[in-house]
Amino acid sequence: MSYDLKRSHFSIILERKVATGSTITEEGTLLVATLDASTGEEVVDLCAASSGKVVAGWAIRDNADNSTTSVVEKATIPSTGTLEVQLSNNNLVTSSAGAASSMRVFRDVLETAITLVNDGVPSTGQVAVNSDTGLLTFHDDESGLAITITYRYNLTVAESRLLFFQRNINNEAGALFGQVGVGHGHGEVFTDQFDATVDWSAAGTAVHTAASGTVSSSGGTVIDARVISVPNVNNPLLGLAFNFGGAPIGG
Repeated sequence: MSYDLKRSHFSIILERKVATGSTITEEGTLLVATLDASTGEEVVDLCAASSGKVVAGWAIRDNADNSTTSVVEKATIPSTGTLEVQLSNNNLVTSSAGAASSMRVFRDVLETAITLVNDGVPSTGQVAVNSDTGLLTFHDDESGLAITITYRYNLTVAESRLLFFQRNINNEAGALFGQVGVGHGHGEVFTDQFDATVDWSAAGTAVHTAASGTVSSSGGTVIDARVISVPNVNNPLLGLAFNFGGAPIGG
């Protein structure tokens, strides 16, 4: 699942119609609400990196046609030879067209991040990312360092079916009726739909809507949520306590 069913909980779960022309395929994505101009009825859609939106809740589906997911890996940069680290996955999600991948590379001992650049020859303090192959190339100054890599990658259909559950009976009921489950009210969610470039461990990190139903730390609409669990090797999901439509949950 795109969110952890065992640890996530929502005080309210309701079905909502999906906005005309939109498709919601992944669970754990953040949804916003608008009123349909023709019917006057509330409909939902994936959030985006835009301000002034009304947050509806988290997507809950009958099945999961996941196209992306998040991973956290530990590695040690070689001390000699070509300073390369091969990630376990390829076809990485990019931040924007032609930009370096949606990734954060963190020096464990120095507790600082390494700057991402597109595939090529990195300069001091940089790592060159090949988004197609998942190969990272480091500058000589980084030799021998232990690092943590948080990143998102695009799933093949086979990988999606292998990693995420799809029930056999009525698994397209929501799509048939143009609806999606929405988890809202107050609760906690552990989701893989987050901006992997963000340092979510930083104190007081605000949570904002971002592109394609994800969350980030800036831009978009600020939501009433706080970080309660940072993605790591054993649990690559972002944990958030949230309150949508009720009293503030505090800091």
